[in-house]
Amino acid sequence: MLIEIFVGLLLGIVLVLLVRKYKQEGWLYSAVLVSLPLIYVTYALVIGDFSTAVKELLVGGPFLIGGFWCLMFRVPMSARITGILWLMHALFDVAHGLLFVNHGVPEWYPLFCGAVDTVIGSYLVLSKIFARRLI
Repeated sequence: MLIEIFVGLLLGIVLVLLVRKYKQEGWLYSAVLVSLPLIYVTYALVIGDFSTAVKELLVGGPFLIGGFWCLMFRVPMSARITGILWLMHALFDVAHGLLFVNHGVPEWYPLFCGAVDTVIGSYLVLSKIFARRLI
C-alpha cells in the first residue's frame, strides 16, 4: 500500500520536472487530464464489462470536459482550473473502489494514480499562486 503511494509521488515529481524542462506546461497537463478517465474505461473494456465502462465514462465526464475546455480556450485561470481538476481526480482515484466495482482495475492502481495526480495538481495550483505573488 505504501509502495504504490511512494512510487506515484516519485513519478509525479519526475513528470513535473520533465515537463518544466521541455517547457510544455501550456497544453500538456490539460491534454493528459482528458486521458485520465479513459484509463478506467479501458480497464473495464479489457475485461468486457461494457456497463462499467459506460459508468466510468459518465463519471469521468467532468474531467474530459474540463480538460478539453482548458486545452481549447486559453483563459487566465486555466492552469489553476486544470490543477483543481487533477486534485479532484486524485480524490476520485482514492474513492474509486467505493463508487465502482471495476474488476479490470489493478488493486495498486488507484493509490498510485492518486499520488501522481496529487503531485501534479498541487504543482499547478501552487505554482500559479506563488507566481502571482512574485509579479
